Amino acid sequence: MGGTFLSVVVVVVAVLLGKGGRVAAHEPPVVRTPHHHFAQLSQLGYPWEPHYLLQRIHGLPLPLRVHYIDEGPHDAPETLLLLHGTPSWSFLYRKVVPGLLAAGYRVVAPDHIGFGRSDKLTDPNAYSHEMHVTTVLQLLKELDLKGVTLIAHDLGGPTGVSAMARDPSRFRRVVLLNTWLPQGDIFSSFFRASEHAPYLAFRGLVQSLGRQQSVETVFRVASKAPRDAISHGYGAPFPSYLYQAGPAWWPLLIPLTKDDPMAREMQKAALFLLKWGGPALIAYSDGELFTLPGKALLQRVLPQACEAQIPDAGHFLQEDQGPLISRLIITFIKRGCSPESRSLTPEL
Repeated sequence: MGGTFLSVVVVVVAVLLGKGGRVAAHEPPVVRTPHHHFAQLSQLGYPWEPHYLLQRIHGLPLPLRVHYIDEGPHDAPETLLLLHGTPSWSFLYRKVVPGLLAAGYRVVAPDHIGFGRSDKLTDPNAYSHEMHVTTVLQLLKELDLKGVTLIAHDLGGPTGVSAMARDPSRFRRVVLLNTWLPQGDIFSSFFRASEHAPYLAFRGLVQSLGRQQSVETVFRVASKAPRDAISHGYGAPFPSYLYQAGPAWWPLLIPLTKDDPMAREMQKAALFLLKWGGPALIAYSDGELFTLPGKALLQRVLPQACEAQIPDAGHFLQEDQGPLISRLIITFIKRGCSPESRSLTPEL
């Protein structure tokens, strides 16, 4: 009870402080992380060549450069779209990708605007769920991806499922990893608020710190990543506070009330999955806290889904158990799970 009350207090105080949205008048609207900050990626297990698309997003004055990796044969039998959440980027999947490529699949992993090698808006208020969804939809169209298996983590889940709902013909399967479809019901009861205490505490911290938050500290606390991967990998895109508006704002887009625009979008996304009926895999790590309250909804709207628990892993399960995640996805694609037992165990 005390933890929940403290979480709510932190959120209220953060809202009153409102530091997340302050931007100085002299700041450029868009920044791009210099290339040399990514110099050590290959040594850290991320050797893939960068690819870029220039996208125009409605409501934004400038075209933005979106980074993605695109590996494997373009005529592969399976195309996998890997979406990250906050404050990570496609670097998160570096331990997952090799196994998928060895299986003969095509792997596409973009960086959302504000993250990784993609351009970064300096005004936190410029970020929206709609912007992230549009980025994914444009990527799908410009690369003409078809027969896609969506693999989504954290806030990549809401983004990816919204994209699926708007262009379903491009998708074949969905894999949801430590994610949720927040319906705006966090404060609908004391029980729901207590379930969301870890997220509420994190939300309050993010909003109070704004662009001054330490992305590297998040990974030190919530993953088993080695120090060099944190400083030269996860932290590489964010050399100063100017580059951190994306991590400062994306967690705050999670709706607290049902009349929030994103809550309405997530209600539509949940209804889409319920009607969709395609192959699905829901996987949570045994150490997950932030998105676990969303598991029950995913089970309701995807009653046909295979399920798996990832052992010895925290929120960033791709970092902690990358090869295992890769084998799990391959097993799911090859044979799925039986109607008698929805539990899925990766092949060795």
